[in-house]
Amino acid sequence: MKSRLRIVLSVSIMASMILACGSQTPPTASPDVVNTALAATQQSQALAQATVNSASLTAMPMTPTPGPTVEYVNLTEEELAALIDQAVAEAVSATEQATTAVTYTTTDDAVTTDEVVYVYDYYYYADYYVEYAEDLLAEYYTLYSDLATDMITELNAIESELSQLNDTLTSIDSSLQEISSTLEQGLAVAEESIAQLEAAAQQAQTNAQELQTQAQDMISVLQAEQQGRVDQLSQIQPNNIPTDKIAALQSAFDFVDFANTAMSDNKLSRDELTNLAQLGKNAQAGFAGFGGTGTGPDLTQFSGKFDEITNQFARGQMPQARGNIGQFETSLGSRPSPGAGGGPPGGGGLPGGGGGPGPRP
Repeated sequence: MKSRLRIVLSVSIMASMILACGSQTPPTASPDVVNTALAATQQSQALAQATVNSASLTAMPMTPTPGPTVEYVNLTEEELAALIDQAVAEAVSATEQATTAVTYTTTDDAVTTDEVVYVYDYYYYADYYVEYAEDLLAEYYTLYSDLATDMITELNAIESELSQLNDTLTSIDSSLQEISSTLEQGLAVAEESIAQLEAAAQQAQTNAQELQTQAQDMISVLQAEQQGRVDQLSQIQPNNIPTDKIAALQSAFDFVDFANTAMSDNKLSRDELTNLAQLGKNAQAGFAGFGGTGTGPDLTQFSGKFDEITNQFARGQMPQARGNIGQFETSLGSRPSPGAGGGPPGGGGLPGGGGGPGPRP
C-alpha cells in the first residue's frame, strides 16, 4: 500500500533541495514544477512499494511433484473416495491462497514482473489439484460407475463445480498473461487489466467455496450407499439349494469362478454383485445342510465365507475380496470330478452339479 507520510516527506525533501540550489533568494517555484515533482514522487513511491511487496512475498512451495504411480485397482472404494476428498480440499485451499495472492499484489494498483511470477506459483498449485481431483473422479467412474448410484450423482455434482473452478482459474491465467505481456513491453499495466484479474480471483474464491460445500458430504454419501448395498443383499434367500455334499462343494467353486470372472475387468456391476450374492446364498445353504456329512473335510466351517466375501464386494473392498476369494478357493481343496454328486435341483443349474449327459439312445 502507498504510504502518504512517505510521499509528504519526499515532497518536502525535494522542495528543500530546490530551495538549496541556486541563489540564496530562489525564485518561487511555479505550480507546474511542483505538480511535476509531486507526480514523479508518487510514481516513484508506487514503484518502490511494489518492489517492497515483491521482496517481502512469502515463498510458495513448488508445484507438487507427482509421487509413485498409484494402481487404483488396488485401493478400496473408500480409499479412492478419500483421495478425491483430499484432492478437492487441496484444490479449495490452493485456490483460496491464489486469490489471496492476487489481492495482496494488486492493493497498490501496481503489479511487477516478480509479483506475476509469485501469483503464478499459487495458480499452478491450484491448477494442479483441480486437475488431480478430476483425474481421480475419472478413475472412480471407470471402476464403480456400474456399481454405485448415489455416489455417482454426488461426484457428478462435484465434477461440475470443479469445471467451473477450472474456468475461473483459466481467467486468472489469461489476466496474468496479459499483464506479463504488458510488463515485457515496458508499458504501464492498465487499471482495467488489474480489475479483470481481481474479478477473476473473486469468482475463483466463490467457486472454491461452492466446491467445498458440495463435497462436504461425499464420504457420508458413500458410506450410506455401501451400507444400503449390504442391507439389500442380506434380503436374498436361497433359490437353488444343492442336494448333497459334492454338489454343495461344486456350488462353492461356482461362487468362486463367478467372482473371478466378474472381476476380470477390475470392476463389478450391481447385477453381478446380486448374482454373486445369490450363488453365495445357495452354496451357504448347501454347506449348512450337507457340509458336515460323509467323507472329506467339514465344509460347515466355511459357511460364513460367502456372506463375508459378498459384503466385501458390496463395501467396495475389492482388493480384500479378491484376496479372500483366492484363499477360500485354496481352502476348498480339489474340485469335484465332472459327473460327481447329485447336483442342485432343477437339472442343469450349476456346472458339474448333475453330471454329464448320458449316451445317445
